[in-house]
Amino acid sequence: MTDKKLTFNLVTPQKQRVDSLPVDMVILPALKGEMGILPGHIQTLVQLGMGSLRYKQNGQTEEFAVLGGFAEVVNDVVNVFAEGADLAGEIDEEAEKQRIKALKESLSKKDADIDFELAEIEIKQALTRMKVKKKRF
Repeated sequence: MTDKKLTFNLVTPQKQRVDSLPVDMVILPALKGEMGILPGHIQTLVQLGMGSLRYKQNGQTEEFAVLGGFAEVVNDVVNVFAEGADLAGEIDEEAEKQRIKALKESLSKKDADIDFELAEIEIKQALTRMKVKKKRF
């Protein structure tokens, strides 16, 4: 087993979620499927979809629900620039269910004031957070 580590950073428009954390592995929700990053990975830039971002550190795994963005890997540094990222343990499943219910009700009323495309995206985001929460706990 090698002692070589990656340096992991996770940034959202709201705040820096992870700052220069030494990790063993990062698993990204790339647009076309999961992508594992280990020390020594080639330089790359990848678009992220909605899904589970995980990192492993000393045998422990942490997981975030990521809502799209980009990741770059350069010289064993993984920088993730996410549109949103919620730590699995901080996701309130009941609040997400209520959000989905309210959005679906708004969509079914065909309210002229609602942005249908945005509402559908918000439903997908809430479903992604719930999926990550259920998988983790």
